[in-house]
Amino acid sequence: MSEGLAGCLPHTCPPPSFKKRRGHSVGGAPEQRYQSIPVCVAARPPTQVQDVLDAHLSEVNAVCFGPSSSLLATGGADRLIQLWNVVGGRLEANQTLEGAGGSITSVDFDPSPWGSEVVPWVLAMSLIHMWDGGGQETLSGHTDKVTAAKFKLTRHQAVTGSRDRTVKEWDLGRAYCSRTINVLSYCNDVVCGDHVIISGHYDQKIRFWDSRVPCCTQVIPVQGRVTSLNLSYDQLHLLSCSRDDTLKVIDLRVSNIRQVFRYLWVSHPFPDRSYALAGSWDGALYIWDVDTGKLEGSLRGPHCTAINAVAWCASGSHVVSVDQARKVVLWR
Repeated sequence: MSEGLAGCLPHTCPPPSFKKRRGHSVGGAPEQRYQSIPVCVAARPPTQVQDVLDAHLSEVNAVCFGPSSSLLATGGADRLIQLWNVVGGRLEANQTLEGAGGSITSVDFDPSPWGSEVVPWVLAMSLIHMWDGGGQETLSGHTDKVTAAKFKLTRHQAVTGSRDRTVKEWDLGRAYCSRTINVLSYCNDVVCGDHVIISGHYDQKIRFWDSRVPCCTQVIPVQGRVTSLNLSYDQLHLLSCSRDDTLKVIDLRVSNIRQVFRYLWVSHPFPDRSYALAGSWDGALYIWDVDTGKLEGSLRGPHCTAINAVAWCASGSHVVSVDQARKVVLWR
């Protein structure tokens, strides 16, 4: 299981200017960028269970929705990634991805809006494995445990973080490390914006890196070592989880902490603008109102053990939580 907790926020409309365009990397080569998936929902926190499955042979560590919300990936300590179709409020088995060298601690989908539901590119951590719908690639270069792996918005590129105190950018088409960023502290998680890479660290700092310049552009200190990060679809808010038992919503426009949600045993985050959702070690989901900072409520029932990860789909219609007892729970 990754060294983090489990939580999320729903998604909002990306700004009108967020569309397909070409940027330029440090070397000046054009980058083919993905068009953002159109998303516009009124946030509605989940209220009931729709489906419960024993999805893996051992505990489930990771969960992620595909771009269109109809495909789901779960990763477990059994070294498997299971793909699921969300159909009529149920989870239907799609396929199993095998070949990982260790426990799967995180999964991410290629953000491409075309074809990814049929032939998905999936990035997973044990070492760093990538499945492209048929083949499998292992990326090598880190000298210690890989703690985070995320696709960039630039086509066929990814970012990883590690306990070796580096953040690496990858050209997935060539399985080549295109940039290594040396940091003073373990990296526990990374997220990727348009050009920005945001990394959370053991030394209680969140660092910002621009793909077009060589050095760190900003540092935000937080109390407690950072265990996980998530970026809202509009790239305006960051949700950080740290070992001081808090979730923090950071407004990136002014680099200020907007809200702090405190609850003992809170587990692993993931964001948007209206509500924050987190799973806990007591098997409950907790929901906060981002505007007021109030705890809206909690959901209990299917989970009898710690929740390891939570995902809120882009359309806002479903939430999925996974736990140490092999369970995957679909909520709406």
